Amino acid sequence: MLQKLQQLAIGLHAQGDARELVQSVRRLFIGAGNLARKPAELVQAIKGMAEISALHEAETGSWVDPDVVAAGEGGAFDACDLRHWLALAERAGVSYIPTREILRLEEDEIGLVSGTIAPPPSTPATRRLRASATAIAEAFPDAAPAAAAPLNGEAIHERLFAAMDDVPEGWMVRSNRCGGGELKSLAGLGAIGDRTPEVRFGPTLEVGPGWVRVGNRRQVNCRDMRTIQAAAQGPGFLAFLARPWIEASRYIEAPDPHREGSPFAGKGIWPAEWRAFVENGEVIGVSSYYGWTDAASPETARTALAVRALAQRIVDEALRQRAFPRYPDIELVRSAPWVLAKEELNHKINVVFGRESVSCTLDFLETAAGPVLLEGGPPASPIGGGHPCAFAGVAGKPTIGNAPATVGVAFRTMPHVLVADPSTWDKGDPSGCILSWEEVEALAAADGHGAGAAD
Repeated sequence: MLQKLQQLAIGLHAQGDARELVQSVRRLFIGAGNLARKPAELVQAIKGMAEISALHEAETGSWVDPDVVAAGEGGAFDACDLRHWLALAERAGVSYIPTREILRLEEDEIGLVSGTIAPPPSTPATRRLRASATAIAEAFPDAAPAAAAPLNGEAIHERLFAAMDDVPEGWMVRSNRCGGGELKSLAGLGAIGDRTPEVRFGPTLEVGPGWVRVGNRRQVNCRDMRTIQAAAQGPGFLAFLARPWIEASRYIEAPDPHREGSPFAGKGIWPAEWRAFVENGEVIGVSSYYGWTDAASPETARTALAVRALAQRIVDEALRQRAFPRYPDIELVRSAPWVLAKEELNHKINVVFGRESVSCTLDFLETAAGPVLLEGGPPASPIGGGHPCAFAGVAGKPTIGNAPATVGVAFRTMPHVLVADPSTWDKGDPSGCILSWEEVEALAAADGHGAGAAD
């Protein structure tokens, strides 16, 4: 049953990636084709995109490399880049799952190996778009990129294989900015189990976390849509990292809400993971990562307190070094006065999530040695970023400007909330699910073991 479920999850993920890519290309051509009816509007739209591109390039170009943070120095850095968070954890004395960089691909190399898709067939919209090409070229005479040396596709594909040659069996691979979509799909369905998920589709094809085995050799997976999108949002490159698969000390078996009503309905098993929410240099909340699985108890209350303490140590080290995580979407909104006209949103973006503040999410895994850092990412902000996990629904349905409320400890979602369906994120009664810090401290000491905290 587990193998069938894993194959289903990977297959559906691949189909979803393909559909998303086709639909994105179709929307691009239809939208641009409609604009092409009015060349002046098309030129203005391209100017707007060029301005956004310039802002993005200037912002990401100012970010420091991980070795700068590892040396104890400051500067702005990519909030999504795992390497910076591990460097801060090392300096703060917080345990983490180590990584080893095995491959780096630049933007044009990623584009070459991630696959291509043919444009939609000729339609009135696409013909209008092509007819406007001359006008666009005349409007932007300096925009044409310099001819680049042709890339050697075979050599790059060989690098994908070579990068995996000395990676031990049982390890996973991910980019510096995110884990692959296949792993997320398996984890969401509780279909990973307690060991590295390696899903076989036949005698010569096997899909693992971040890699694909073709015959008797593994290759870094660069066709994952989640990874491609992370590359597009980031500084223009991806570093691929290998890391050992660490077994959790606690697994939670629970009914899977994602499979309810399907032939695969039933229970899943999830590792005990936690997410800490940081705003303006303070850990304000902690949540069970798989919010439909866990429950409040003295033991889980003590773990939540330990996660808060460990996360705060990493944040304090970042503040000491003046190392500030930045998220591209927040920085683009910060430069858009028409978006920030709403006073509350303006305060959140420019004060709570200021350019020289530490706001983020930090994820931890329960292990035999205590919670260890898995990764870090952007904050749960009014315009997106980190997922609120079991806090979903506390602030109502997600909308731009409606910041998630992530204060206290969310042990599990409210009964009416389905994490995967934001339409259910209505406000409700959090009793027994989401507790204040004072309630968590009292619960942690309820069985006589004391509240506890990380040293």
